[in-house]
Amino acid sequence: MWKGPKQILVALAALTGLWAGTAQIQAADEASLATAPSGLNQLDKLFTLPAAFNSGVTNSASIANVTNASSPNTQSIQVINGKKQMGGFWSNDANRFDINKDATFKMWLYLGSSTSTSKAGDGMAFVLQNDPNGTTASAKVSSSSIIGETLGVWGVDTNNKLQDGDEFAKTAIQNSWALEFDTYTNTSTGYSDAGKGDAFDNGIKKQHIATGYPGSASQYINNSVKSLDITGIIWSTRYFFTQTHHNLVTNMTLGDSKWHHLVMNWNAASKTMTYTFDDVNPDGSATGGGFTQSEVLDTSKFNSSDGLMRWGFMGATGSNSGNNMVVIESAPNLVDASAAVKVTDKTKNREITTGSQLKAKHKVQYDYQLTYQSGQLDWDNITAELNLPKYVTFDSAKVTYADGSEQALTAPTADATKVDYSLNKALSASQKTATITLTGTANDVTVNQNTTVTSATFKNKVFETSTEAPDYLITVDQPMGIYIRNNPYTVANGEDVTIKGIVAVENSEQLTNDKVTLHPTVNGQEMPTVQMSNDEESGFFSYKIKASQLHVGNDNKLEIWASDPYENESPVGVANITVTGGELSFKSVSKNSTFKSITLDGQAQTTDREDDWQLVVRDSRGKGSSWQLQASATNFKTTGGQTLAGDVLFREGDKTTVLNSNGTVIDSHTTTSDNDDYDVLSDWTSKSGILYRSNAGAVPGSYTGDITWTLTDAPK
Repeated sequence: MWKGPKQILVALAALTGLWAGTAQIQAADEASLATAPSGLNQLDKLFTLPAAFNSGVTNSASIANVTNASSPNTQSIQVINGKKQMGGFWSNDANRFDINKDATFKMWLYLGSSTSTSKAGDGMAFVLQNDPNGTTASAKVSSSSIIGETLGVWGVDTNNKLQDGDEFAKTAIQNSWALEFDTYTNTSTGYSDAGKGDAFDNGIKKQHIATGYPGSASQYINNSVKSLDITGIIWSTRYFFTQTHHNLVTNMTLGDSKWHHLVMNWNAASKTMTYTFDDVNPDGSATGGGFTQSEVLDTSKFNSSDGLMRWGFMGATGSNSGNNMVVIESAPNLVDASAAVKVTDKTKNREITTGSQLKAKHKVQYDYQLTYQSGQLDWDNITAELNLPKYVTFDSAKVTYADGSEQALTAPTADATKVDYSLNKALSASQKTATITLTGTANDVTVNQNTTVTSATFKNKVFETSTEAPDYLITVDQPMGIYIRNNPYTVANGEDVTIKGIVAVENSEQLTNDKVTLHPTVNGQEMPTVQMSNDEESGFFSYKIKASQLHVGNDNKLEIWASDPYENESPVGVANITVTGGELSFKSVSKNSTFKSITLDGQAQTTDREDDWQLVVRDSRGKGSSWQLQASATNFKTTGGQTLAGDVLFREGDKTTVLNSNGTVIDSHTTTSDNDDYDVLSDWTSKSGILYRSNAGAVPGSYTGDITWTLTDAPK
């Protein structure tokens, strides 16, 4: 007797859940429409949204007006917005894509509000197709059992006895290629799951993007799974299909409640589709992320004799709700055009980009170039809406067309933040470009000011595109001076010198020492720049010149000028430096040196030196100085006073000289630098330099003697 009430309670609970889910979906629709980027309107003239697909399933897709005030005259197509839905749209006959011509598609995709691969809807796919069903083409799902993993595109895996890949592929959209945005991973491969269409993504754990040919048997892999039947004795086999994901990009965050930019570029000659995802944000700024992939398509799979293909999006959901939308930014065939802006510092004749600078009072020019790429219609009645930069005053404006003709425009007023213009001529295949040129002057600001990013929109009833001028810094025109203190300078040879100076900037409200760069040149050699230090008193600097950078004499010179980050520069300051001469001396001389031992055999013998000899002359008197080195020697004796029978020799080439107390010139040198170190022994060998020769009458023993080195100045 309680069975009826229980059923009523269950029904009420189910009804309550359905109502709550519908309310959430509507809220998501409104939120996504309120943030949608700018795109085309009048989409019903470009696309067909069939009431039902060839499979009999009702189409859930609908066109809605975008409510974002920043995206006027824009429509969005909502592909799916609930559970158990299949939706999509296809280009009409006039808007078909010709694979024999280059083409570009630009779109914004909204892929739901869940990044969970178990809670999100299934997603959607961009599709090129030449299916015989035309604008009603879809995966052949049943209206009573919509399989979300198909995305309305891929094969329908509901027959757990089917093994034939060709038969399976016939349930997909035929003669097609798809780029899927999959937000739900279908990874159920158990015996009880076979035939339920939930295994395509086996092995993939995250939201992902991939490509493939839905109507091709090679796109799918047949798998089998076994289990004991109801008797528990006989094994039963069921079959299911997984999908091959070409160009798989996984670990994606697709269902993040954000709009994602998609650009599809088709190169007809190479048959290559290049798609770029998430390159820019809805405000036009670069994301700093995203990716680009290219794929050569097998166009034979399209079976198109004329090359014309329908394009559009299909999506589907299973037991989870999904909200997927598309905004078309531009499309082939109708009008394909682009807009770009170039800002030029005319005073310096250089381009200004984001983050760069323009000095106050410099001439500046904005060139907005519109380029007609292709299309079935002329781009006529173009309206230009230009947001103007701050701190720039424009004094002239005009339009220059490709045919050389010009259209005079009224220059913006000094306080204008925006200006609208209407172009008199249409752009077409015979009139491809129009350039709107604004010329003016950067204001004489007292503090550096950013112009801010300024957008420009160009549109007519069927096409709209936009561009953004860079945000750059207008900098103060600030006079600078530089003064050298304690000039001139005198320093001894071999010593560093520190130059003191002042950079003077009048009435600067923003300049500190660390924002000033010094540009030094020492004796004609440009040196690395140096930042002034805040450790010094404001405006003061010290610059150290190493001794190695100077030379003896009064003609050393430091030329130095200063700049700030805002292109202000000082004149060149000059510091004159005199380097006084140094001295002539021995840098290193061994106090005790030895000759190699001699084994007496009754004959005269000559021996060379051990490795303990050192003799280096230092001349710091300046480049070009000269000196002579003499050597004299005494007799070698034992501690007992016995004299060694022999002589100290100096041998150079074929000449041998016996050293005695009178002194013999053994070397001379002219310096090649201000601090010249000369190793006298560097050219001596075992048979040259200072040697010792014993006579036949020499007596064994240990002998010592003195060699005296005398260093004298020599005339230059």
